[in-house]
Amino acid sequence: MANFCADVIGDICGVLSGAISALISIKITQNFQITFDIQFIISALVAAMTVGGKAIGKEIANKEATPIVHMVGKVLNKFNKKERKSKK
Repeated sequence: MANFCADVIGDICGVLSGAISALISIKITQNFQITFDIQFIISALVAAMTVGGKAIGKEIANKEATPIVHMVGKVLNKFNKKERKSKK
């Protein structure tokens, strides 16, 4: 489950971070009138941080699986109790 969630969230973050880094590099190029295409450097840094963050998240999820599932269960249980109270 952790790998599935990390892959889905990682893919979404990868798409968003890629698009945002492209916009940032365009703004930097326009504002500072840089002729060098800085997009490659920014894209490489963002990709490295995205992949590294995903790897760190998977490592934490593998080591702390039981406490994470327990915490999520507690949160979901609170939502479920509110739903039961509103039905009465």
